[in-house]
Amino acid sequence: MHSNTKMKFIVLNFALVFLFNSSFAQNNPRHFKSEIDFGNGTVISTFFDVSVAQNQFTITSPKNADVRMVGGAKAKLGRLLGKLPKKGIIIAIKGTQKADSLFGDTKIPMFGKLKFKGIVKNEIVSGKLLNSDGKPVGTVHGVQSTEDKISYNELYPKMLKTIQDNIYSKDALQTKGWATFEKKLEKLCKNAHDDIELFFGFNMLAQKLPFTHLTLVITEDTKDDNEVVSADKEETASTKQSVVFEEKNTTTAYLQIKNFSSSTDELAEVLPKIVKNTAYKNLIIDLRDNGGGGISAAFALAKYIVTEDLEVGYFPTNKLKYSGYQPESFNTLAELQPKNTEDFGNELKATSGVKLIFKKPTNPVFSGKIYVLTNGNTGSTCEPIVYAMKTNKKATIIGEKTAGAMLAASPFVVSGKYILMLPIADFYTYEGVRLDKVGVQPDVEVKSENALDKALEIINEDKR
Repeated sequence: MHSNTKMKFIVLNFALVFLFNSSFAQNNPRHFKSEIDFGNGTVISTFFDVSVAQNQFTITSPKNADVRMVGGAKAKLGRLLGKLPKKGIIIAIKGTQKADSLFGDTKIPMFGKLKFKGIVKNEIVSGKLLNSDGKPVGTVHGVQSTEDKISYNELYPKMLKTIQDNIYSKDALQTKGWATFEKKLEKLCKNAHDDIELFFGFNMLAQKLPFTHLTLVITEDTKDDNEVVSADKEETASTKQSVVFEEKNTTTAYLQIKNFSSSTDELAEVLPKIVKNTAYKNLIIDLRDNGGGGISAAFALAKYIVTEDLEVGYFPTNKLKYSGYQPESFNTLAELQPKNTEDFGNELKATSGVKLIFKKPTNPVFSGKIYVLTNGNTGSTCEPIVYAMKTNKKATIIGEKTAGAMLAASPFVVSGKYILMLPIADFYTYEGVRLDKVGVQPDVEVKSENALDKALEIINEDKR
């Protein structure tokens, strides 16, 4: 029920992409062992070659990274189809050189266009990465070195043990898909040159598993291996708006919830205002591209839209012996009303599982018609809500089938800054439907971009 991994961490890791400079008086590339520090403890280790000619410079990450991540045949095909970068170079920064200074540009997925400003002195390079507003998103430090590869050999067995000890069910590791994953992960850990390749390689392999919510995160160095990271970090305040409220017309309120990670306080503020306005007869809840998050925000939403006890589902863990949907066993699980995401995760780690119910609230709730917008990126925490609202006819679901990414996950330190988000509990609805790798079909199926218009169309037709 946890966001597959703290989307903020995955965004920071994606950023690991740039740096460094040279003593730009020569045309021969200089090689730097480098780190990118994002200011919150996240430090990415990598290597960059810097070439300078005629006051123009190019900074590139290791060649053939795609080969090491996906294999030679797939890399070759990917390049031909334009899905993988030329020469397998994931990061390239180009710009001009002035004296000891470099001024360059790059385009990074999720960050968009970035500027690089740096300086090199005495075989050390340092600089800043700036977003389109000129605000720093990271600092760079590199030292000239002959080293060109980080060893991840010791990380591989630690990853496997962490997964084996905490996975929601041992049966999940007894499949051909898992056996293939193990072999390819071992090869990746032997061949990867830097954190970039390890991060992308691991998460691409994990996407092919028969279950979701297994991701590698590179974050602050905790030093303590096998430490459990607080699952409530995603509940901290965000500088970005997570909830958007608009009045589409005098009788229709629109509420976009971008995530269930940092939206708890915003939902607690805006939902009572919507409920209080008795003119609103319709509420559109937009969960498109909401990848989930923690349980706190889910309860903050349910508190104002649930009119009676609403059964969410069962979360069995590896401490319960079960095979598929077993209501006689699942009904023995303790009913839980967690205070926050961390409490929920701690309960799952310590018990055979829980059954979750949104209790009928004592506060005023929205009594009009509810429409929920979904697409293929609507995942995790969103999906039990969507399923329960649809099954109990509490809302009309409009859009595309949801992601089918519904397990309860928590983060575990593997070694230093390397953390695994992994599923510690399975999930079944009260009707016995397992949503992971399945998803929830909408009541009204339309393309994602047309879902809002379709909801407004239905509302207008109902007025006639």
